[in-house]
Amino acid sequence: MPKSADEKRIKILESAKRRFAHYGMSKTTMAEIAKDLSFSKALLYYYFPDKNSLYCAVLDYVITEQEEDILEVLKPVKNTEQAVMIILEKRMEYIKKYYNLFEYTFNASKDVPEDLGKVIICSFEQQHLQIISILKNGVKCGELIIDDYDETARLLLFSLMGMRMIVIKDIKHSFFPTKEEFDAILEMQKKMAKIFIKGLSV
Repeated sequence: MPKSADEKRIKILESAKRRFAHYGMSKTTMAEIAKDLSFSKALLYYYFPDKNSLYCAVLDYVITEQEEDILEVLKPVKNTEQAVMIILEKRMEYIKKYYNLFEYTFNASKDVPEDLGKVIICSFEQQHLQIISILKNGVKCGELIIDDYDETARLLLFSLMGMRMIVIKDIKHSFFPTKEEFDAILEMQKKMAKIFIKGLSV
């Protein structure tokens, strides 16, 4: 694909990201995104055949941005607990920054389109590999003792994800916490992660 085409795709993703983050998926139209860019709708549909495909691409784009941000901040960090705390804080920072974007993903969980499902699974696997890398470094530095990196990383991730369900006040109507509830979730995740890491410590 020519460089100019890549640049147009990035412009579309950036514009759609701002729209989705501010107004949410349901209140954003392809026409509005095209207008923001001074693009024709035909050009927008050339890159993304419908709003769902654009949304999936934007979500993937934001998750990639988040992962790159986390990796950059983690470069000088050697301590296991500090590394996990950074990951938790950064992920929560992105969830709150793109709240309306992520809300649609969680609330659509009962009927997730195939493309969106792939993005979610890929995101989980990226998080899984990131935790494995941190655990391996902890063992290498003599901080931790771990027999099975894969299983231990999954247990930590599932435990952290479970914190979300505990603080939701109206579980019958929403699977996605409010911004205020996310603050409580982060504190619980930090406490649980510290206990988990202490259990693995030498």
